[in-house]
Amino acid sequence: MGRTLGVGSDLGVGVTLGVEVGVGVTVAVAVAVGVAVGVVVGVAVAVGVVVGVAVAVGVGVGLAVGVGVPVEL
Repeated sequence: MGRTLGVGSDLGVGVTLGVEVGVGVTVAVAVAVGVAVGVVVGVAVAVGVVVGVAVAVGVGVGLAVGVGVPVEL
């Protein structure tokens, strides 16, 4: 009985460790997904900033041309 309890205890520990590893993998995957999402969001923000700068430059050029045309006339 002692050995059976010992084996049972070992199995219980093994199952517990297995569950902990499973949780660890799940957390690692969640972190990886989080990082991936973060990178995608970061790239999207960077693209947004570039587009924003391009629009600002475009508006600036448009204003310069708009102001320049009447001055030239």
